Amino acid sequence: MMIVLIVISLIFGICIVFASRSPYFGIFGVLLQALSFSLLLCLFGLPFFGLLTILIYVGGMLIIFLFSTVLSAERYPDSGWLEALSLSLVLLLLGGSLIDSWSSLSNDQLTLLNLNNENSLGEVFSGYGLVVLLVVLGLLMALLIVLAFGYEHSRITLRKL
Repeated sequence: MMIVLIVISLIFGICIVFASRSPYFGIFGVLLQALSFSLLLCLFGLPFFGLLTILIYVGGMLIIFLFSTVLSAERYPDSGWLEALSLSLVLLLLGGSLIDSWSSLSNDQLTLLNLNNENSLGEVFSGYGLVVLLVVLGLLMALLIVLAFGYEHSRITLRKL
């Protein structure tokens, strides 16, 4: 049940980043994504990768959003919560089978892998393919949003600092 709640918060964070029209509200979505990813990785027995996820998101993506916030010409931004809520509802309804497939994981699949030689290095992500796919999709979404913000702000005059 905890995995389902973490996935729901992850999807909601992605929808907040996707639907926010301003970097002020995009920061909260990125923070929710980072916490969800790190909790998910910690539940799968990878606390070091969870910590790295937090450091990468907070160190990289939030600084980009804060920089675009400083350069934003919009003093009182619009939130767009209705779009984020409706998009997350649609994604939750369509992703029900994905969440159901995660509930069938056994404890053997949630333990750390024993890496003794070079041949077992390929097994690092074999059991976590779905988690890696979700992390990659979340990072791709965040990259596209940052690029959209950069394109949007390149056409607007900057406010005085």
